[in-house]
Amino acid sequence: MSEIRSGIEEALDTLPKEYKEVLAADHEQLEAAEAAGKSSESSERHENHPASETGKDSDDHESTAATAPIDPTQKLVALTFDDGPSMYTEEILELLTSNDSRATFFMVGYNIEKHPERVKLVLDAGCEVANHTSGHKDLSDISRSAIESEVYDNERLLNEAGAEGRLLLRPPYGLTNDTVKEVVKRPMINWSVDSRDWKTKDAASTVAEVKKNVRDGRVVLMHDIYKSTVEAVKELIPWLKSEGYRLVTVSELYEARGEELKDGHVYRYTYSAEEYEKDITERKKS
Repeated sequence: MSEIRSGIEEALDTLPKEYKEVLAADHEQLEAAEAAGKSSESSERHENHPASETGKDSDDHESTAATAPIDPTQKLVALTFDDGPSMYTEEILELLTSNDSRATFFMVGYNIEKHPERVKLVLDAGCEVANHTSGHKDLSDISRSAIESEVYDNERLLNEAGAEGRLLLRPPYGLTNDTVKEVVKRPMINWSVDSRDWKTKDAASTVAEVKKNVRDGRVVLMHDIYKSTVEAVKELIPWLKSEGYRLVTVSELYEARGEELKDGHVYRYTYSAEEYEKDITERKKS
C-alpha cells in the first residue's frame, strides 16, 4: 500500500495551456449571459423555485441515502465543479439532491463576490464548498505574498458566505511547485478524470469521457459554468448510480477510505474499495 499511498499524495495533473485562453473567453461569455439574463430556463427556475424553496428541498433530503453512513466497500466517486458559482450551479444542485448525491464545488472569488448567496445553496444541498482562489491565477508563477492573497483572501470570502473553517484548495490549472506547497497550508485537490467539458462544451462528449475513465476512488473534473455540463450531469448521475457508484464529496471520499488529507500535499484519487478491503484484512492479520 505504500506505493499506492505515495501516488495518492503526490500525483499531479494539470490542464493544458490552452485552457487559460479558453477560460478567459468563457468568463466573458458567462458574465454577458448573466448580466443580460439570457438563460430563460434559469429565469423560470428562479421564479418557480426561489432560494428559500431550494433550501427546503435540500432539507427534505436529510433523511435520504445521501446522509446515510458511507460504506467504504462500496464504489465511490467524487464529482467536482470548478469556476463557479454561476447561473447553472442551482440546476446541478437540483440534479444532485434529487438523486441522493453530493459533490464538491471549487469556487473562484470573482464569481463568489457577484453571487455569495449561491454558496449557501451549495451548503444547504449537503454539498461541499471549496476554494479555487480569488482570481484563478497560476499559483506557480506568482510571488509568495500573492499566493497567500489568492488562497486565503478567497477562503475568508467563502467563510463570510457561510462555508466555515479551513477549506480544501484546487490550484488553478492544477499547477503547483515547491513554493506553493510550502505556502499553502491546506490540502490541494486536483483530479484523476478530466471530463474535458471545458474543451468540447458538448454534453455527449463530456458523458463519454467520464464513462470511459471513471473508476472507484477517482475525482472527476467538471465546471458548473456551462449549460452543456448541466445536460451531461443529467445523464451521468443516474448512469453512475446504475453502475454501483455512490456520489460523495471529496472530503467524504478520502475519509471513507481512511486517507488523511495533509496540508501542502496534492491529491487526485484515493484507494479503491478492493485496495481498502485488502489493507484492512492485512492489518487484522498483523
